[in-house]
Amino acid sequence: MLPVCFFKHFINTSRHNSKYKMKLPLLFILFTALFYSCNHADKKTKSNANELVYTSNDTTSGTLATALRLSGDMPRLELTAQLKLSNSGSGAIDVQEINIATAEGVRSLPETASAGTFSLKSGQDTSLLLKFHPINDLKLYQLTGMQGDFKPGYTVLISYKIAGSDSLITLSLRSISEKNEYLDYIKKFKKPITAYSFNTKNGFNEKQKVYLKTLKLGNQVPFVYLSEQEIAISGMNFRFKGYYQQDTLHAEIFVVNHAEFPVKVIRDALDIVEDGKSKHNAPTINIEKISGNQQDLLMMEKGDRILIRFKKYLKIKTTEKENLTLQLSRAFMLTGKKALFNQDIQLLPVSNKTSE
Repeated sequence: MLPVCFFKHFINTSRHNSKYKMKLPLLFILFTALFYSCNHADKKTKSNANELVYTSNDTTSGTLATALRLSGDMPRLELTAQLKLSNSGSGAIDVQEINIATAEGVRSLPETASAGTFSLKSGQDTSLLLKFHPINDLKLYQLTGMQGDFKPGYTVLISYKIAGSDSLITLSLRSISEKNEYLDYIKKFKKPITAYSFNTKNGFNEKQKVYLKTLKLGNQVPFVYLSEQEIAISGMNFRFKGYYQQDTLHAEIFVVNHAEFPVKVIRDALDIVEDGKSKHNAPTINIEKISGNQQDLLMMEKGDRILIRFKKYLKIKTTEKENLTLQLSRAFMLTGKKALFNQDIQLLPVSNKTSE
């Protein structure tokens, strides 16, 4: 870029020289364009309206030089890291792992984990394109399986060793989004979510254990354990994830049979309803058999695993106050038309917002 003093000198000269007067407006535009473009050459620009751009500074640590451009696909909640690495040293750099971390320390590997393992020879540079689906809200992920909204900033962590050394070095590259752009993203894409967990304080364990003793399950010990997301009943293990968003209730139940007895799933008996209210509409339920006899998806023998996906339209006015009930009492049946559960399980709301 030409010096500003040159520009000022030219203007002063042109005031006393009429032949420049006609050219001055054009030259002013030219110089302004040059000045603006030079001062904004490093600004990260968007490729589309649904992209959230993060700004990073080029960083050098020892013999490793890095340049990073991080951007987020808002609808897909996918981060793309364009990363350039250069080795200015005499020995090779062995990159062990590249991951991305939130400010809370939750780390996520790229879609292809092996992409973070390679060797960079002396004098060599390489460019990488890494895709991440980061876990932005760990609690929300544990309760629902959802990753949560983008964070305003991330740290890309590069772990590597210098050839001939056993010391592991970790280089941190901090990337921050522009405040107003991030607020626009939150306003446009953030949707309230209410997660649900099991009510563990209503005597379920004691009542179910008494019931199991009446079933006479042979050598199977009557055992019951209920946590906020898991149920274990004499070898049958259930893991629940559920949430409510935009008038729709979503849930997943992962079931593993470690028991000595078979269990049949009764699809039509499985439902989630509002406490004290009648059933208005049937849910959509899909059952996938992960392992076991594929000819009978609803029968679970020992060692079988199934995934039940549940979706139901439900209009809940105040999610923070409304409890739901997971209907299980007739959904899992034993031989002789005996029910594995003698009661349903109450679901409690956990949160109505994802964290920012």
